[in-house]
Amino acid sequence: MTRRAGVPVSLVHLETRDGVGLDGVVAEPRRRRRAALVWVHGLGSVFSSGQPLIHEVSARLNAAGVGYFKFNNRGHGVVARRGKRLAGAAFERFGQSVEDIRAMVTFARARGYRRVILAGHSTGANKVLHYAARARDRRVSGIILLGPISDVAGEAKRVGARELTRRVAAAERIARQDPMALVPREWGYWSAQRYISLYRPREIEDVFPYYRPNARWAALRSVRLPIAAIVGDRDEFLDRPAREVIDAFRRNATRARSFTGAVVPGARHGFQNRERELAELLVRWIRSPNRAAE
Repeated sequence: MTRRAGVPVSLVHLETRDGVGLDGVVAEPRRRRRAALVWVHGLGSVFSSGQPLIHEVSARLNAAGVGYFKFNNRGHGVVARRGKRLAGAAFERFGQSVEDIRAMVTFARARGYRRVILAGHSTGANKVLHYAARARDRRVSGIILLGPISDVAGEAKRVGARELTRRVAAAERIARQDPMALVPREWGYWSAQRYISLYRPREIEDVFPYYRPNARWAALRSVRLPIAAIVGDRDEFLDRPAREVIDAFRRNATRARSFTGAVVPGARHGFQNRERELAELLVRWIRSPNRAAE
């Protein structure tokens, strides 16, 4: 059995402007630093999650002269403690992710990378798109949305649309008493405010509204950067064919400098066993971010 060669990495730490400490990992090329890719992880994940994907992506990027940065965000894990306050995915406030990503970009720039690309996976894709629309950070040269699946659509597929509407209404009642109180355990480990943020249509987190006819797509339509969206055709959270999702992004990326959409055959939400295909797509896109849409 052949073992893969290790990728040299450094464990790092940063502080956000509002005082949150975030740990992470950095893998850097030995020679010319073309660009940095900052990977924003998904819901309840941590910087060390997805080791095969970290290995494949960082190795391919480094070979192309691109640095790889992956940090915890304040929604890492399910429950965490930040001083005397509860944090983690169950309690995070989505809008505060702007501070996390701003600090990640600052960190990469301080390492000597002038060109910074944001790649968000799953809920990280929601955060990256929200950041690009809200922060208008000129240090960012492009965004990549990996597995950009609507939480509302995915949960409606799982429990049924009527049941999800009922649960959101119940979460609203709980939140009126205490936003940090937990919803019923069988719904998942969420505070009421986090459940609403995830699953109530038109929340600021609902940036992929392909499930709503005539949705405004305000965040996507405001971004003028090169954008890529990549979906696995076996993503277990899809409620419709992957190509339909990509087509919805393409129609609504109206101000993007360029749009590239790709469907990875056989890939699930985490791109397990398709790490190499994903890494190759990332490298190709970074090398030519202004190419026309496919």
